[in-house]
Amino acid sequence: MLIPALLALRAMGYDVSRRYDDGREWWEAETEALEFGAEDPLSLLGLVALREQRGAVWHASDAEIEAVMQEFGLCS
Repeated sequence: MLIPALLALRAMGYDVSRRYDDGREWWEAETEALEFGAEDPLSLLGLVALREQRGAVWHASDAEIEAVMQEFGLCS
């Protein structure tokens, strides 16, 4: 999944780079307007997809959280 995720990010117009910070691998995807960072390319692609799908305010509202938790039986 590493290579397809990297190829997808590039196809979406992102410059992708890898670096090491304190011995930890870190991946970044950037355009002129946006920057994302994650521990692996698949997580990085997920963050980019969240932003593209949900917009700048991609976090779930309390109502959305409650509905999804009930739908999937995640409530205790």
